[in-house]
Amino acid sequence: PFSFVCPITGEVMEDPVSTADGYCYERRAIEEWLKRSNLSPSTGLELQNQNLIPNHAIRTSILEWLE
Repeated sequence: PFSFVCPITGEVMEDPVSTADGYCYERRAIEEWLKRSNLSPSTGLELQNQNLIPNHAIRTSILEWLE
């Protein structure tokens, strides 16, 4: 499913996190992105903050799908 794929890496996420704008990314990829930019990779708009929230629902769904 498209929602399991990180918009930055194009690969299925292992450690999905959400950003301030609600989009979900692979943790390592968005951490690297945020070192260079404060803009959302998905919208191009400035993020209100750089907090990353673990997305347990997507992670659980990915793990179930992989089984």
